[in-house]
Amino acid sequence: MNEHQLDTGLLCITNVSLISGPQRPEEDLHESATHAMRLLLNECQELPTTKKRGKFDASTTLVQLPQPVMLLPREKAPPRPKPLTAWEKFALKKGIALKRKKSNRVFDEEQKVWKDKWGKRAREEREKHDWLREVGPNYVPQEEGGDPFLDDRRAKKVRLEKQKKKEEHNKRRSEHIARAQEEVKHLSAVSKHLTTASNGNYDKILSRKKGKK
Repeated sequence: MNEHQLDTGLLCITNVSLISGPQRPEEDLHESATHAMRLLLNECQELPTTKKRGKFDASTTLVQLPQPVMLLPREKAPPRPKPLTAWEKFALKKGIALKRKKSNRVFDEEQKVWKDKWGKRAREEREKHDWLREVGPNYVPQEEGGDPFLDDRRAKKVRLEKQKKKEEHNKRRSEHIARAQEEVKHLSAVSKHLTTASNGNYDKILSRKKGKK
């Protein structure tokens, strides 16, 4: 009987042998764990692999794991789908792609290197070369002791705060519209059974009597 039970999909190996007798020494436990890990690695080496090209032209080998044998329950309930924003509804109505994958890499012809168009490295690269600003003779800083760099940072902060408030407003608006639509559907379904005093129980009988007359 095999004393190890493998579940390669979860990268899990379990020693199912019975434990009896005195307490096992630390060296024995370490040797057993090393043997189990060696078995798991040998099993992973026999699985199919694929090569994926990294962000900086470095290839990475990925192992395709099989479906797990042991089913693990969820700790929390599945997340509810988020309501669409006003822009997402407009994009779906007009047939506009919501997510357009853009490349973050651009080739610099002067330095002959690849650079990021946005992100931390792109910001550091811009700040490295952005050390001088030309201002007009009538330039006045927004506050005492300020400079053009400080004014730009303050203007950017104001733009980000304004954009965040706009996004929160659109989110609340879409949630309110979704709740209103659900209430309208509920009221329309209820109104179908409140057309007569009998809640629609004798509507068919009345229609037949009217047809005979």
